[in-house]
Amino acid sequence: MKFLTIVFFCVFLFSKEVYFLPKDGYKAQKKICYLFTHAHKSIKIAMYAFTNKKIAKALKIASKHHIKIDLIADKEEADYKRSVIKNLATIKNINIFLLHGKPYKNEGFGKLHAKIAIIDDKYLLTGSANYTYSAFFKNYEYIIIHENKDLIKKFNNFFYELKQKATPYRLSSK
Repeated sequence: MKFLTIVFFCVFLFSKEVYFLPKDGYKAQKKICYLFTHAHKSIKIAMYAFTNKKIAKALKIASKHHIKIDLIADKEEADYKRSVIKNLATIKNINIFLLHGKPYKNEGFGKLHAKIAIIDDKYLLTGSANYTYSAFFKNYEYIIIHENKDLIKKFNNFFYELKQKATPYRLSSK
């Protein structure tokens, strides 16, 4: 418990911005959309649930500016009827990858429960919030934006580990 307290203290100490949801939901959503639409080269996302249409629209805008977007989603959650994953998979410059968590001994799989976005290797967005309406406007969640290069490098390494295990998701209309 003491270790976790130290980790959270360091995370907050080195963070640029912190948003507490649902109180800061609109500000957080606006900031994420701004960072995505103003990216210069790349956006990397690992997200369990993604149903937020405004954030999806920001990614679509970024893709039109030739930003390379890699998005890793939970394999089961991507099939959810309100998920934007299938729509994003049809857009040029957006590459979708699906990933199960580790298999259970008896049956089923764990989840890709990460909530990460890395923009231009300059900004790291992480926290407890999925990119869903409920996360931003109903649930008690948080999003932290970091600019710490060492932390971004560690999360980049984690992202690439996940991507190597993931399966590309392709739709014929791309």
